[in-house]
Amino acid sequence: MNLPDKQRLRIITRHAQAIQDRGYQPTALFWENRQVQQLRFEVLWQLICQHPLFQMPLTENIKLLDVGCGFGDFADWLSQHFHAFDYLGIDLSPDMIFAGQCQYPQRNFSQGELFDFDWQDNQFDFVICSGALNEVVDPPETQGHYAKAVIQKMVGLAKYGVSFNLLNQQHDWTANRADLQSFDPEQMHCYCQTLAPNVVMRDDYLANDFSVYLEVNS
Repeated sequence: MNLPDKQRLRIITRHAQAIQDRGYQPTALFWENRQVQQLRFEVLWQLICQHPLFQMPLTENIKLLDVGCGFGDFADWLSQHFHAFDYLGIDLSPDMIFAGQCQYPQRNFSQGELFDFDWQDNQFDFVICSGALNEVVDPPETQGHYAKAVIQKMVGLAKYGVSFNLLNQQHDWTANRADLQSFDPEQMHCYCQTLAPNVVMRDDYLANDFSVYLEVNS
């Protein structure tokens, strides 16, 4: 389910302008600040670390896909807490990918949206997505359709688990932002239960955000 060309161009242009205005900072990714960005990273990783795989010595690096990676800041954050991983970040914005390659040349990046790539099922051990599903890209009558398609695709690509965050529709500020895509946490939890046998949700870290972890295989 690829994004329409009009939406792709809008997102690419928006991010190019944000980098021009704000530089290579989390605010150019529309995070409030670096602390908020990293708090979301921490929650996503805590959810992944519940997997039984981390209860035993790892014999090889885990393969991690970062969907909508921005500048690749998650890889930098994770390298300070965990070392045994092979990282691939993808982003629709060529400017984001260029910045990631410049800032973190030891990491791998590819330009495109998730549906642009012809990967096999279970190609990655874990898939994460932080903030990339906050864009409104659907018509009003089908809002949320694309985000759910992305989640389903991520589950198919993950051997062990998927971790992502969304904006909380129950928060007043978020609910009144027509330019942002938000979701009801319980409804999203129910949807995710149709995709994976074990689903964990956290909404205890920021008032307007929640994270979901889907364990695909234990």
